[in-house]
Amino acid sequence: MRHRFQGVIITSSIIYTGALLLLVLLQRTWLEGVWWVRLAAYALPHLFLPLLLFLPLVVLSKSRLAKVVILVPCLLFLLLYGNLFLPQLAGAEHEEEIVLRVMSYNVTQGRPGVDQILSIIESENPDVIALQEVSAEVGEALSGLDEMYPYMALRPKGGYSGTGVLSRFPILDDEAFPLMEGAHLYQHVVLDVEGKSVHLLNVHLQLPVIRLDGSEGSLSLNPRRYSTRGQDLELDRLLEELDGLEGLLIVAGDFNMTDQSSGYRRLTGRLGDAFRDVGWGFGYTFPDGEMRSIPIPFPFLRIDYIFHSSDIGAQRAYVGDRGGPDHRFLVAELAL
Repeated sequence: MRHRFQGVIITSSIIYTGALLLLVLLQRTWLEGVWWVRLAAYALPHLFLPLLLFLPLVVLSKSRLAKVVILVPCLLFLLLYGNLFLPQLAGAEHEEEIVLRVMSYNVTQGRPGVDQILSIIESENPDVIALQEVSAEVGEALSGLDEMYPYMALRPKGGYSGTGVLSRFPILDDEAFPLMEGAHLYQHVVLDVEGKSVHLLNVHLQLPVIRLDGSEGSLSLNPRRYSTRGQDLELDRLLEELDGLEGLLIVAGDFNMTDQSSGYRRLTGRLGDAFRDVGWGFGYTFPDGEMRSIPIPFPFLRIDYIFHSSDIGAQRAYVGDRGGPDHRFLVAELAL
């Protein structure tokens, strides 16, 4: 009986480790475009949860092979996420640095309640805020913060497309348009931060599309297609916009992609990720409280980001403890 149990542990650990390693490798090849590889990337951190079961079983077993095999996903986790759990040391501050406190917040058309949105903004007190899903009601409520934020560029719209920027610093230029037909608004503002021109891009990319097969009344739903085509086209256009900009650059918003997606790798090939650099933990921002009216006890995806050009240094980044019902806010302190 004991030998059979050890055999099950060895076989299970080999299958689990092999599948996890294969997925991570496929994400770095041309097969990354296969729908199930992209879909699995959204859940990658959670695919390490079986380690909580395997590790004690393997440690208690007498199998050296199982112990060696289970080291692979442990090392893989440390490689992918280990730095997010190290103590973050504050960087040295210089007198000539200007520290800009930036918030990104998807306000979900005001469904948290405009009072809660205003309360979050007032308590966090950032210098600049990039807002997504700004409805007419939210836009009107935000206008009441003109003493805190004398400079505003609000583009409220119905549905999920509205956007807006609040700033303590003068807004020199403001434009907003969809990166592709039918997409959410993309917003580009130029800030005058104590004599420095800073480009702030407020981004809200589309969701990936998931289609399901399943007969009426059936409980089995089989994914048939997972597509990021619309998101990829938007990202192509966003990268073209980046090519035309020079100087200090901040890109913030709801990207609807995780940090294991190909789109994230394309962005971080050009920009730094403030939370990845100086944040702690997984940085999950979605969902906060509920998803599709289903209660969710805690966020389990990181899809909101604050990116920055190489001439800007990230000093601190954190995810708020509230927001909802869809997104928690993200704050980064950036040294210009």
